[in-house]
Amino acid sequence: MKAFSVFLQDLRDGRAHAELSEQLDHLITKVRETHKGGSLKLTLKIKPASRGDVDKVVIADHISVDLPQPERGEDFFWLTDDNDLTRNHPKQQSLELREVPATQPTQFKEATK
Repeated sequence: MKAFSVFLQDLRDGRAHAELSEQLDHLITKVRETHKGGSLKLTLKIKPASRGDVDKVVIADHISVDLPQPERGEDFFWLTDDNDLTRNHPKQQSLELREVPATQPTQFKEATK
C-alpha cells in the first residue's frame, strides 16, 4: 500500500497538500500570537465511481481550520431607568471640571536670628 504522505501529494495534483501546508502555517502563527490552541482537520470522502465492481473510486477532500481567537475584553456600562446604556452613573451628578491656571511657587525667606 502507498504511504499516506505520497497519496496526499497526489490528491488533486498536490493542491490538497499545498492547502494543508498553508493552513498549518497560518494556524501555527495564530497559536503563537494568541497563546491558545486551534485545530486543522482533513476529511476524505471516498465513494465508488460507478455501480457494480468497485475498481475505481472518487475521493473528495475537505480541509477545515479552527483558528484560536484573541481575547476580546469586556466593557462596563450603567443602565438608565429607560434601559439605555450609559458610561456615567445615571443617579450621580456630574462634576464640571475646569482648568486651573498654573501659579509660581512662593519662596519662603529663612528667619534670621
